[in-house]
Amino acid sequence: MKTSLHSRFEILPRARNESGLAVILVMALLAIVLIYIAGNLGTLHHLGRELRLLEQKQVRRLDSVSKTNHVASSETNPVALPKTE
Repeated sequence: MKTSLHSRFEILPRARNESGLAVILVMALLAIVLIYIAGNLGTLHHLGRELRLLEQKQVRRLDSVSKTNHVASSETNPVALPKTE
Protein backbone atom coordinates (compact mmCIF):
# COMPACT_ATOMS: atom_id res chain seq x y z
CA MET A 1 0.00 0.00 0.00
CA LYS A 2 2.83 2.36 0.75
CA THR A 3 4.32 1.85 -2.68
CA SER A 4 1.13 2.82 -4.49
CA LEU A 5 0.72 5.89 -2.29
CA HIS A 6 4.36 6.81 -2.79
CA SER A 7 4.16 6.40 -6.58
CA ARG A 8 0.98 8.46 -6.70
CA PHE A 9 2.67 11.46 -5.06
CA GLU A 10 5.71 10.95 -7.23
CA ILE A 11 3.73 11.40 -10.46
CA LEU A 12 1.96 14.61 -9.41
CA PRO A 13 5.04 16.86 -9.00
CA ARG A 14 6.41 15.72 -12.36
CA ALA A 15 3.12 16.59 -14.08
CA ARG A 16 3.07 19.96 -12.33
CA ASN A 17 6.64 20.66 -13.41
CA GLU A 18 5.82 19.79 -17.00
CA SER A 19 2.72 21.96 -17.07
CA GLY A 20 4.68 24.79 -15.44
CA LEU A 21 7.34 24.47 -18.11
CA ALA A 22 4.69 24.55 -20.83
CA VAL A 23 3.25 27.77 -19.37
CA ILE A 24 6.70 29.36 -19.26
CA LEU A 25 7.39 28.36 -22.87
CA VAL A 26 4.06 29.78 -24.07
CA MET A 27 4.72 33.02 -22.19
CA ALA A 28 8.20 33.27 -23.71
CA LEU A 29 6.85 32.72 -27.23
CA LEU A 30 4.13 35.31 -26.61
CA ALA A 31 6.75 37.80 -25.42
CA ILE A 32 8.82 37.22 -28.57
CA VAL A 33 5.78 37.75 -30.79
CA LEU A 34 4.83 40.95 -28.93
CA ILE A 35 8.38 42.31 -29.28
CA TYR A 36 8.25 41.55 -33.01
CA ILE A 37 4.88 43.32 -33.36
CA ALA A 38 6.12 46.36 -31.41
CA GLY A 39 9.17 46.61 -33.66
CA ASN A 40 7.04 46.43 -36.78
CA LEU A 41 4.67 49.11 -35.48
CA GLY A 42 7.61 51.42 -34.79
CA THR A 43 9.03 50.82 -38.25
CA LEU A 44 5.65 51.42 -39.83
CA HIS A 45 5.30 54.72 -37.95
CA HIS A 46 8.72 55.90 -39.13
CA LEU A 47 8.00 54.91 -42.72
CA GLY A 48 4.68 56.76 -42.66
CA ARG A 49 6.40 59.90 -41.35
CA GLU A 50 9.11 59.66 -44.01
CA LEU A 51 6.51 59.18 -46.74
CA ARG A 52 4.63 62.27 -45.54
CA LEU A 53 7.86 64.32 -45.65
CA LEU A 54 8.67 63.11 -49.17
CA GLU A 55 5.17 63.97 -50.34
CA GLN A 56 5.46 67.49 -48.89
CA LYS A 57 8.82 68.01 -50.62
CA GLN A 58 7.42 66.84 -53.97
CA VAL A 59 4.36 69.06 -53.65
CA ARG A 60 6.56 72.08 -52.90
CA ARG A 61 8.89 71.24 -55.79
CA LEU A 62 6.05 70.74 -58.26
CA ASP A 63 4.30 73.91 -57.11
CA SER A 64 7.44 75.96 -57.70
CA VAL A 65 7.97 74.37 -61.13
CA SER A 66 4.33 74.97 -62.02
CA LYS A 67 4.49 78.63 -60.99
CA THR A 68 7.73 79.15 -62.90
CA ASN A 69 6.30 77.55 -66.03
CA HIS A 70 3.08 79.53 -65.76
CA VAL A 71 4.87 82.88 -65.43
CA ALA A 72 7.31 82.07 -68.22
CA SER A 73 4.65 80.89 -70.62
CA SER A 74 2.37 83.86 -70.03
CA GLU A 75 5.22 86.35 -70.57
CA THR A 76 6.77 84.75 -73.64
CA ASN A 77 3.66 83.57 -75.49
CA PRO A 78 1.02 86.30 -75.41
CA VAL A 79 -2.17 85.37 -77.16
CA ALA A 80 -3.68 88.07 -79.39
CA LEU A 81 -7.43 87.84 -79.63
CA PRO A 82 -9.17 89.50 -82.57
CA LYS A 83 -11.29 92.50 -81.70
CA THR A 84 -14.96 92.16 -82.53
CA GLU A 85 -16.49 95.61 -82.57
